[in-house]
Amino acid sequence: MSAIPSSEKVVDLRPPTVAGLATPLTAVLDIAAPRRGITCGGEHVLGLELRSSCTATDYWIRGSDVVAIYEPDDPRHLRVTALWRCRHSPGIALWNLIASATTSRRESDASLAVVSSVAADSIAWGCGTTAGMQWMDSEPESVDCLLIRRPATAGGSVLLAVHPADSRGSLVRREGGRVHVACWLFSAAAEKGVLFRGRTLAAIGPTADDTIWAQRLWSEFVVEPPMLTA
Repeated sequence: MSAIPSSEKVVDLRPPTVAGLATPLTAVLDIAAPRRGITCGGEHVLGLELRSSCTATDYWIRGSDVVAIYEPDDPRHLRVTALWRCRHSPGIALWNLIASATTSRRESDASLAVVSSVAADSIAWGCGTTAGMQWMDSEPESVDCLLIRRPATAGGSVLLAVHPADSRGSLVRREGGRVHVACWLFSAAAEKGVLFRGRTLAAIGPTADDTIWAQRLWSEFVVEPPMLTA
């Protein structure tokens, strides 16, 4: 199946207006460039790092969902389905990426990462506890979500999270005033016929009271039932 040219498949995933941002929020998804993910001005969230050059072989739009199929051209023989979803949350821009992967090989490596790149003044590291979310100013041994506070010229904070049932760990790198995040999914020891699926979340909202809306979104996210189909 032929790949879809990048210039032909750019989808608008703009959410409702978000108060507290310095500039109006735009959001587009280039289906043929999955690593970019959703582009919001200078920010990129919920990109899909497939570990080899790859464009979409098929896609469809269903309501507020954009679904695309990717088959990386490498020895892993993966078939990856990505579902980007724009969701409604009052005063917050909210998206999900639900990624699924299978392999046609008897044994393979299905691991891949959901990547984001965001301009940052500071980071609050979130660790879920029985009493709620605990926020830290320095990186702990394990983290459930990140709350990235953007520069005042852009305004707002960005929440990035992986469902705790699906996470295989995260890597966070700071460089040149930006934070680059890779949230790893799936197993490096995959078998033919096994379906892997992982859920991730990105949200942009006002910096004022950001830990309050971030904790609310996290609490809702962790109790959501797993998706059975794409």
